[in-house]
Amino acid sequence: MKALVAVAVLALCALVAPVNAQTHPPAPAPSPFRVAINATTLAGLPRRTISATDEGGHTNRYTGVSLDELLVRAGAPHGNPVRGKAMLSYAVVGASDNYHVLFTLPELDASFTDRVVLIADTRDGAPLPAAVGPYRLIVPFDKREARWVRNVTDVELENAPLP
Repeated sequence: MKALVAVAVLALCALVAPVNAQTHPPAPAPSPFRVAINATTLAGLPRRTISATDEGGHTNRYTGVSLDELLVRAGAPHGNPVRGKAMLSYAVVGASDNYHVLFTLPELDASFTDRVVLIADTRDGAPLPAAVGPYRLIVPFDKREARWVRNVTDVELENAPLP
């Protein structure tokens, strides 16, 4: 009798297993794009103010738009669609001096993190100085300012190749 029950349980598990398997097809990789950073591009996006402390220990208030919001407006996947091949997508932020930094989509997506990467245009209520602006990337959770890009010019969405 125990053997019959065991066989029945195994048969039931075999029938139920496909139902519990992932039912969503893999998300396709998003289409690559490039966005120039300027007043027109940033217009209409929600503005945020954050406090950030630089490597020198100075804390300032920066105002601008979330890099995540910009990517979403430009067509990057956000929230639940950031899975599958979209997990291999990344944003490259460029500067006028040809400096570039990289972020994966989950690092920026508000459904994955509470951290905000800001494209700032003001510091402590005043426009950014010419040496760092008109737009500067602020990454307050990084211990070093290596990704605090000065004179941001563009953002590109790319996809890493599958291994």
